[in-house]
Amino acid sequence: MKTGSHSFVALTPTTFLERSGAAFPNRTALIHAGGSISYGSLLSRCRRLARALSRAGVGPGDRVALLMENGIHTVEAHFAIPAVGGVVVMLNPWLSPADLLDLVRFSAPAVLIADSSSFARIAGMWSELAEQAPRVVLSDHGQPMAGVDALDYETILSAETDTVMLDQAIGSELDTVAINFTSGTTGRPKGVSYSHRAGYLHAIGQVLMLELSRASNYLWTLPMFHVSGWGHIWAGVAAGCTQVVLSGSTTQGREAEFVAAIERHRISHLAGSPRLLRGLVDAVDAAGAQSAVSGLTVETGGAAPPTALIRRLEELGVRLIHQYGLNETCGPFVVNEEQDDWAALTPEQRASLRARQGVAAIHAGTGVRVVDDNGREVPHDGRSLGEVVMAGNTLASGYYNNPEATAKAFRDGWFHSGDVAVVHPDGALEIRDRMKDLIHVETDYGWENISSIEIENVLCRNPAIRDAAVIAAVPKADADGRQRLVAYVETIDPAFAEADFHVYCARELSVYKRPDTVFFEPLPKTSTGKVRKDVLVADASDRIGVTAARNRDVEVV
Repeated sequence: MKTGSHSFVALTPTTFLERSGAAFPNRTALIHAGGSISYGSLLSRCRRLARALSRAGVGPGDRVALLMENGIHTVEAHFAIPAVGGVVVMLNPWLSPADLLDLVRFSAPAVLIADSSSFARIAGMWSELAEQAPRVVLSDHGQPMAGVDALDYETILSAETDTVMLDQAIGSELDTVAINFTSGTTGRPKGVSYSHRAGYLHAIGQVLMLELSRASNYLWTLPMFHVSGWGHIWAGVAAGCTQVVLSGSTTQGREAEFVAAIERHRISHLAGSPRLLRGLVDAVDAAGAQSAVSGLTVETGGAAPPTALIRRLEELGVRLIHQYGLNETCGPFVVNEEQDDWAALTPEQRASLRARQGVAAIHAGTGVRVVDDNGREVPHDGRSLGEVVMAGNTLASGYYNNPEATAKAFRDGWFHSGDVAVVHPDGALEIRDRMKDLIHVETDYGWENISSIEIENVLCRNPAIRDAAVIAAVPKADADGRQRLVAYVETIDPAFAEADFHVYCARELSVYKRPDTVFFEPLPKTSTGKVRKDVLVADASDRIGVTAARNRDVEVV
């Protein structure tokens, strides 16, 4: 059946805004720092941005990068860029300037849309791109940077018309709609490419998973740059709900502000990592705002929420949706489906069941298996370990400009996740471990999987450091089981102190790759010179406390 037939029209998430803009023109689509905007106005602005991008020469397959904190402009870009056949390239503003410049060089966008504060971090290095430098559009009336010819977002919108529909330039639903980067475990992050079809179907799946409707008020507690906000940018518009966007992409240190927003805007839905939820629950308890979250629906993932947190959410009347997914699955792909008979169980029993990842989500169909080394499904006994593999309509098409990594991860009709799990007799999947050589680090927006070797190589580039080993350890007294990133360092210069170490890491490593704790001492090694990381893990578990200092947010002065 050809695209364009009466019974086959290309699927694309741009149609969500065309519909909601027509169906709910006066309904509030977004509440943000500058006020609010209706669906009708949002549709008009996106159409005008699409026209401006087209006038700038952006066409099918051209990439447009976004470098910004959460805000209205990221939402608009997710509809306007695909409307001209362009590809949304999300950049993590928390990365180091060198990493960001490398990703710009790698993805070669025609245009970069950025907020001025995020762009200022790389503006001084912009000349390094030379002829590769994309056109820059500043979204927040920021002052032009020296040596950078930047356009103003609102100025270019005001010069355009809004007469061309957003879904008229789609060639094939299998064309790439977005590229989101992995954390990068062995060097450059991989650019995960999604199709229009995958983005559309995943968004519909998220509407169903979250039970979003036009009566919903969704608070952005996820960074939009992370897997396109788990697909919630498109899902919220598809449902016609109101999205509330506070400035910034993190809740850390601002939990009280977000709790106040939940109460003020009568928030019905939000999403984030267990770490984020812990912070919000603590802020709710501190403010005595328990009634504000009763009836709230929260979606979490990236790591299994601790049972103590699950029980507290239940006590507060919060509905928890525990999901599991990866960049390569557009985000949530597996969901914990609560069963009717769980109501008769004790809170502890329910919490234990809710901590499991669950079964394939509705948009995933039957595309989840746990297999052994021979590709056979493991017994559903809750004990046999295997690798999680996935297939389905919302899987990434591959990694941008990386055929070797694509062939390795997407083979034999399945995406091989690298996650190790068991399957319980009721069919529920439970993640038990990661594949070798990766460290799991929890962030505000989910999990990141990083290579200890990569961090060690960076540390050993410092002339004051002779050798280094990086491990992840859980303090024995820590009830929530959260890993800390710990570095053991042998120094050449005895004057090199802990403060120097953290300043160096802040300059050279992205925030989630910076060790929380450092010990300066000789490394235990085998007779062949291999570091005994098993010894270090046991040592760190004894020595680091629940309140171990977190130094990832050190600023370089």
